Amino acid sequence: MIDSISGVLVEKSPARVVVDIGGVAMACLVSLSTVEELPAPGVKVKLWTHLLVRDEQIELFGFATLEERWLFLNLLPVSGVGPRLALTILSGARTDDIRRAVAQEDTDRLQAIPRVGEKLARRLVLELRGRIAEGLPVGVGEVPQDGGVREAIQGLLALGFGRTQADKAVRDALRAGVKGTEEIVKHALRVS
Repeated sequence: MIDSISGVLVEKSPARVVVDIGGVAMACLVSLSTVEELPAPGVKVKLWTHLLVRDEQIELFGFATLEERWLFLNLLPVSGVGPRLALTILSGARTDDIRRAVAQEDTDRLQAIPRVGEKLARRLVLELRGRIAEGLPVGVGEVPQDGGVREAIQGLLALGFGRTQADKAVRDALRAGVKGTEEIVKHALRVS
C-alpha cells in the first residue's frame, strides 16, 4: 500500500493533482478541501494516500490530512457511497463539520452537501455514528496546542498558510524535535 507521497506539485485542478516524485509523476484524485490546502505548483508537498484497486482500474486518492483520509476510509463502507461520492462529501464540508453533523444526527447539515439526499444523510448518521464516537486514531487530528504551538500556528496563518498546512507544518516541526515558537515557524518556512 502507498501510505503517502512527497514531491513537487506539478499540476493542480479541482479534482486531481499531479506530484512529481523523482521523475515519476503520480496523479491523485482529491477533494476540493485538499486542493484548497495545497500551495501553487512548483512547491514540495506531501499527501496522505489510499490506493484503490477494483476490477481493472487502479486509482490513487490523495489527502492533505490524516483526518481527511480517515474519514474517507470510513465513508467507503457506507451503503451507496463509492470513492467518488466520498470525495464529493469531503469537498462539500470540512471533516470536523461532517463528524459533528453525524455525532449530533444533524441530517439537514449533511443534506446541504451536494449529492447527499435525505436517505443518504440518514444512512451516514446510522452507519458512521459508532465509528465517529470511537474517535480518531492516535496521531490523527488537531495538533496539541500549548501556548508556543498556538502562537506558531497563528504566525503561520498570518504568513499565508492554510489551517491544515499550518497544523501539519507544526506537527512536522515537533516530530523533528524543534521547540519554541520562533524555531517552529522558521522550521516550517524552511521545509515548505
